[in-house]
Amino acid sequence: MKGLYVLKAYISMLFNLCSRCKNYIKLRACGICVGRHCVIHGHVGVNIAPSAKVSIGDNFYMSSGGHRNPLCGNIEGFFYAGENACICIGNHVGMSSTVLRAAQSITIGNYVKIGANVKVMDTDAHALDFNVRRVREEDAKQKRCAPVVIEDDVLIGVNSIILKGVTIGARSIIGAGSVVTKSVPSDCVACGNPARVVKILNTD
Repeated sequence: MKGLYVLKAYISMLFNLCSRCKNYIKLRACGICVGRHCVIHGHVGVNIAPSAKVSIGDNFYMSSGGHRNPLCGNIEGFFYAGENACICIGNHVGMSSTVLRAAQSITIGNYVKIGANVKVMDTDAHALDFNVRRVREEDAKQKRCAPVVIEDDVLIGVNSIILKGVTIGARSIIGAGSVVTKSVPSDCVACGNPARVVKILNTD
């Protein structure tokens, strides 16, 4: 029994090493600037426009699909950056099956932890006027976009959604399942739909 356990652990380690190498090559092939010690386990989707700029800092970790995180199951993460969009991820960032969808700009600071299945988007993706949505070209032109900024040391709980124009201040915590529609100040806990500040953190 012990021998079987060791064999399974060895196979898992080998599989993780292969996926790590594959994902690193994929990111670089898509023009993404990757820092040192970038580890992505599992399969991550990537769709980066030629004019977009995406950078990932040092000591980045991501698990994606493959039941690596029990809170994610087999859901996979995705990096999407449209024409002239920018995604900038700082150093020492960790995330699980996260979806980043940038039409303009998503900035993630240092030491940020993003829980399972979180979605971050800087765009509505569609126009609000139904008449405009009926015309595909006009729909794409009139969608609303605004930069998203997640500052240093932020913790975002599982299954949260961060919407356009939001800044989450340094060291703040977003509760699980929250929908963040407005900016959150530093050093607080915010949760709910829509998310509201429920606690001020003592930073002394």
